[in-house]
Amino acid sequence: MANVQLKCPCCGGALQFDDKKQLTVCPYCDSEFTAQDLKAYTDELANAPEEDTSWDESMVQAFTGEDKKGIKIYSCDSCGGEIIVEETTSSTVCPYCGNNLLVAKELKGDLKPNYVIPFKLDKDETMASLKKFFKKKPLLPGSFKKDNVIEEIKPLYVPFWLFDADVSGQVRFKGETTRRWSDSNYDYKETKYYSIFRGGQIAFDHVPVDGSKKMEDKLMESIEPYDFDEAQEFNAAFLAGIGADRYDVSKDETFNRATIRFRDGTVQAFRGDISGYENVSVQESNLQFSNTNACYALYPVWILNTKWKEKSFRFAINGQTGKVAGNLPISGLKFFLFWMLFFAVGVGLGALLGLLIESIWIGLLIGAVVGIIMATSILLGMRKKNKNVQFQYGAANYVRPNTFNIDYRKSLFLYSKVTKTKRASSDNK
Repeated sequence: MANVQLKCPCCGGALQFDDKKQLTVCPYCDSEFTAQDLKAYTDELANAPEEDTSWDESMVQAFTGEDKKGIKIYSCDSCGGEIIVEETTSSTVCPYCGNNLLVAKELKGDLKPNYVIPFKLDKDETMASLKKFFKKKPLLPGSFKKDNVIEEIKPLYVPFWLFDADVSGQVRFKGETTRRWSDSNYDYKETKYYSIFRGGQIAFDHVPVDGSKKMEDKLMESIEPYDFDEAQEFNAAFLAGIGADRYDVSKDETFNRATIRFRDGTVQAFRGDISGYENVSVQESNLQFSNTNACYALYPVWILNTKWKEKSFRFAINGQTGKVAGNLPISGLKFFLFWMLFFAVGVGLGALLGLLIESIWIGLLIGAVVGIIMATSILLGMRKKNKNVQFQYGAANYVRPNTFNIDYRKSLFLYSKVTKTKRASSDNK
């Protein structure tokens, strides 16, 4: 019979049996398990079904000869960008590099969008959203806010692959609880480790994945969510005066990204059902997708490309909601002045503390430490607001109403570990 190699529930390392301790141990993280606890854990894993994250592609459709009569493609001879436009468009400008699009091409082999969400905000409303976005950033250099910086802004329909799925399965988490106590010589800390299982169902509708290589995925996800209730079946008339980016990421290339978003959305939902632990981390998930669907849609985005001090900046504005995303520059002078301000506040609080404890130097020392921590943490938060482009890993904004259900909850104790630290007072005995 073949040897069965067990993996550590905590770190995934290969387990070994310690005949002296009569325990199964992990040489990588020093975890120790009794045979009974380990059997309960392995029995739990053995009952999990196989994972299935395949997708149904039956809704994807190609342009027919009749569809092609209403549209044509312009190709930029500078950057290579391709824009689908209404047939009556005589000329247009590349939204990526600003050059005139002069080369007309025939539409061949393209897939036809299933849906389009029409633009809801006009240019003036979009500019107002952009200026509001700049206004809330105190670290932004003043010169960047000048009107001439944000004059050129263009609407563009960006291609997205949309995915639906009913998700069921089980997620395993690692949980920790701690207990502390002391005696005359030592401070003790006991940490208990658990495997936490949650199983259930959740469904997602129209989770988008960017279908354009020219658009940064993080930038497109940062202006989510979109309200699909306002989507309409595709018609070339929606392209009147507005170009559509030609997709260059196939549906097959986006399956992995879609699966990641579904998995993370499910894990986040299941994690919200867990309480009573000081630390909870994800160990693994085993999910099954059903009633899957993949289709193609065009979503409205206003694009601004600009340069400031020889650096390029791109901003995207959701053409349906007005949500803005883009990484902004930071004024080094403002950063320094704000840091000094918050540091001074911390020192001032320390000085007041010094008066209360009748030791101004100790108070100032405490205040300096507090000031450094406070100034650094606040400034890092302000800096993060200037850098708001980030992946929206989960799919929480696209959960189908009344579909989230937890029907399996279980927690298995794995092992405990006690550490002790000699108390400073015991050194003098």
